Parts: sequence; structure tokens; C-alpha cells
Amino acid sequence: MTLTLDGFAEADHELLGGLKVLLLEQGLYGTLVAGILELLPDPSTWRLTITNDIVGTVNRLSEPTEDGPYTTDRGAGYVGAITVPSPDGTFDIAMSVEGLLLTAPESASTVEEYRDYVLEVARHLSRHEAGHALLRLRNEHATAFSDAGISDLTEAWWALPLANHIEENRIEQYTATHAPSPRLQVDHLADALGHLRAELNEAKRTWSTDIRAAADRTNIAINDLIRVLAYLAPELGLDDNGRPNRPHPRPEGWNEYIEESWDAWSLTLHELKPVDTPMTALELQGILKLLCRLVVVWMDSIGVDALITEEGQSMYWTADAY
Repeated sequence: MTLTLDGFAEADHELLGGLKVLLLEQGLYGTLVAGILELLPDPSTWRLTITNDIVGTVNRLSEPTEDGPYTTDRGAGYVGAITVPSPDGTFDIAMSVEGLLLTAPESASTVEEYRDYVLEVARHLSRHEAGHALLRLRNEHATAFSDAGISDLTEAWWALPLANHIEENRIEQYTATHAPSPRLQVDHLADALGHLRAELNEAKRTWSTDIRAAADRTNIAINDLIRVLAYLAPELGLDDNGRPNRPHPRPEGWNEYIEESWDAWSLTLHELKPVDTPMTALELQGILKLLCRLVVVWMDSIGVDALITEEGQSMYWTADAY
């Protein structure tokens, strides 16, 4: 097993010193290794890097792509870790020191509480990243099943983004049982809903001068919210009768944008199996098709009418205000 510390400058000596204490004296190294080994029991298949420059580290580890260099721009949230596949079939798991150490809540007011929080983050993050590698080893990662043969071009546009959310959901189904994240998605839900509302109103205001930019900001905000829902479904789970649980209290915007469709989102996502249980390409593509149809119907229900045909694309913002 290989652990590398990367991206630390001379000025980071205090941060690096604290990290080394946590790794060597407070159980962080063992916690990370145990979490990865739980899903990737062959240590020759992966390497672990903790970095203070995740962009630089990932670009050093990655093969160049047509999409250009790696960035952390996501529209919402932050990148705490990433798993980079290598051509030889092994994986580099890069974890941001910020994601591990620098996001503790105010409630972690003592050294012991801070250490326990960091270890809880490590338990979750290590299993989450190992899950990405495991899915790729089984050829069940997003790009392996995203070409689902969807004939409706509007629905097909969503295939790859939703396949990525399927991958995340399957991993989070596993971690929800084995190592829940202390960073709850329900805590970010209000921000995601507020972001969606703001972007829809801005798109409504500006579409006549730049409809492409308005459509792009709409799709990005919708995709950001769906990513949160993909994490939220396993976090909230189902009740004893198999019905999807709701957040309590429900954040502003929930009733307006999510409530009527939540059963469909959650129950469809719960048809997926957790990452430690294999699924066939046909199973994954079947659920992907359902989600692609769902997102188009849901968009229409909240006042976004999108259509892609062989002749081109159109989008209409049909609500007076959002």
C-alpha cells in the first residue's frame, strides 16, 4: 500500500505537521486503508495520495483528455476526493486535505471531537472512492452503460449525467449502511433548491438576449439538484412500509419543486443495488431510461419545457416567475 503526500509548500508546515500527527498517531492512516481495503482487498490495485492541491495532483496523475485539464468547478459543492484510473488497470485515489481536515463543524470544539469527526469523514470518503474503482473493475461505471439506446433525443441528452448520478447513488447506498457521511446532503438541500430557483429566474430574464447561456445555466442547476437527490435518497432511506422518507423539516422550495416527484425519484433510485452487489448492463440501462424520462417530465412540471430534435434544440421557461 502506497501513501503519498502531495502539493504541500514550505508555508504549509503546520498543516502538514497536523496531518502527520493524525495519520501516524490518531488512526487516520489505518482508517483510510481499512475503508479502501473493504471494497478493494488487493492493495496492489490502488495508491492513495493526500494532497493540498487536488487540481495539480489529478492533472499530474491523469491522461490528457479532449475536455482539457481537470478543474473543481461544479456549480455547487466542492471536490473532496477523486479516483483516477490508470491504463494498467490500477487506481490513484486522491484526497484533498481540505476535504479531510478543514471542514469540521463548530460542534467539534475539542481536540477529541475534531479527531473523531475527521475519522468519520475518512471512513466514508475511503469507501466512497474505493466504490468508484470497484464499479470500473466490474465494468459498471457510468460510461459503460450510459449508451442506453434511448430514442427520444431530449431524454437521451440526460443519459450520461444521470449515469454518473447512478454511480454515486450505488456507492452511497453502501456507505449509508457501512460508513455514513457526517456531512449530510439534507443540510445542502436548501442551498441547491435556492440555486435552482435563482438560475431559473435569471434564465427567464435573459433568454431573449442569449438563449444558449440561459439553457446552459438551467441544465447545470437542474443537474446539480439531481446530484443532491441521488445522494439524498439513500441518506433518507425508506420507511417500514417501503415509502420514501422526507426531510424534517422540509426546506424552502421542497414542496414547490420536489414533493410531488420525490416518490418517483427515490423509488426509482432504490431499484439500484449498492456497490458491493453486481448489476448487469441491462439492469442499469433499464433504470437509466426511467430516470431520463423522469427528469424531462419533472422539468416540465416545474416550468421548463425542453425539446431536442434532429432539427435542433429549444427551451421555454413557462412559469411567470420561479
